[in-house]
Amino acid sequence: MEEKPQASFAARAASPEMRLSSASGVIDALGGTKTVADILGVGQSSVSNYRKLGFPARSHFVLSKICAERGLDVADAVFGGIRLTPPAPTRAAAALPRTQALEIFTRNGFAPLATPVLQPAAPFIDRMGEEMRRRLFTFTDPAGEQLCLRPDLTIPTALAYLKNGESRLQKYAYEGIAFRYQSRGAGKPEEFTQAGIEIIGGATAGADSYADDATIVRDVMNAVKALGVSQFQLRLNHFAMLPLFLQGFGLTPRAVSRLTRAYHQSANFETVISQMVGEEARQLTADTNLSVNPSGPTIAGRTPQDIQTRIDRLREDAKAGLTQAQADVITRFLNLNGAVEDVLREMTQLAPQADLTSVTDYWQALRDALSLDALQATLSLTGGRKMAYYTGLSFEVLVPALANQSVIAAGGRYDDLLQALGAEHALGAVGGALALERVEAAAQSQKGDRA
Repeated sequence: MEEKPQASFAARAASPEMRLSSASGVIDALGGTKTVADILGVGQSSVSNYRKLGFPARSHFVLSKICAERGLDVADAVFGGIRLTPPAPTRAAAALPRTQALEIFTRNGFAPLATPVLQPAAPFIDRMGEEMRRRLFTFTDPAGEQLCLRPDLTIPTALAYLKNGESRLQKYAYEGIAFRYQSRGAGKPEEFTQAGIEIIGGATAGADSYADDATIVRDVMNAVKALGVSQFQLRLNHFAMLPLFLQGFGLTPRAVSRLTRAYHQSANFETVISQMVGEEARQLTADTNLSVNPSGPTIAGRTPQDIQTRIDRLREDAKAGLTQAQADVITRFLNLNGAVEDVLREMTQLAPQADLTSVTDYWQALRDALSLDALQATLSLTGGRKMAYYTGLSFEVLVPALANQSVIAAGGRYDDLLQALGAEHALGAVGGALALERVEAAAQSQKGDRA
């Protein structure tokens, strides 16, 4: 009897009778190291490390969805407990009581929405960014599903919009408890109350989006005033400004991408600039043509292909370096802070070739809609996104007297979030929320000042 050739590991891994119980098995089943690297947007060396160390939390949601779509049977532990089959519907929260903050928003045409305190953890792990991921309270329920206590109410509202099968503009208002871990000694509560509003399904970011943005900022500020806070500051930013500035500054697309990504991550931006200055200085002179024998041995767990990918990436990084003069201008740009017109003027002086028409038109329209000249408002480019899903406008309402709890309300535009959560295409979305305990503290402080 003729012996049949043995099936490849990938084919066997994808067969319905075999359960995948390791990261390495999933990688092979999905097409190998390069395919998974392309899916996640990382280097092949990183995926090689995943074979030994397991997948990082930020990749769980994306890979689990792909495995589910392909009918792969994967052990829950491979993706940190994320279930590949749809979990039983979570019981909806009870109807919200009509509190004062919620009443303020519903009077302006926002429909009240209740969402569960317990949420699936994957969307938050995948979309909130490194800083917020560290502050999630997560656990696995008896059925094996990874859950979390909601750290904010924006993602639950977006999930509710998708669950309801909406395809048109909706205006939601909510009030509820949120939970975020705080480092010991920070002096901040881990449980707090948010009241907020979201507009989903409107115009996407651009000059035409200012109307929804202005509605959110105006209604949030009016709610702050109605709750007794008469003195506050408004701090604004827009995350389309840095890429436009860098493009007009004459940097390569790869340099723009690296700097934009680092800016959004906030914490390591100065380090990345220093690295890019060093890369410009080195320019990889001696090993420009260095290559690896593709049939060579695996070294320290890295295949020849992994090593070559690393070399190629270093070579590209060198081409996308910065001179010290360029680094100094970028640092000056990120320190811009002041009135909108002043910041835009200084931005143009730093990069005369940048086409800033779109942001200039946007800020002009927003300023007119909000009468910013009558407010203590600043445009500040310092720091990246507090929430990784922000794509356009970002704003904060501050009462400096509250020190490390000075931000009493915040929000922004998040046009990519709905598609990342399952929508067929990007949907315009913007929202803002009040931290009610901080608002109350500010109101009491200012009441005492007026007494």
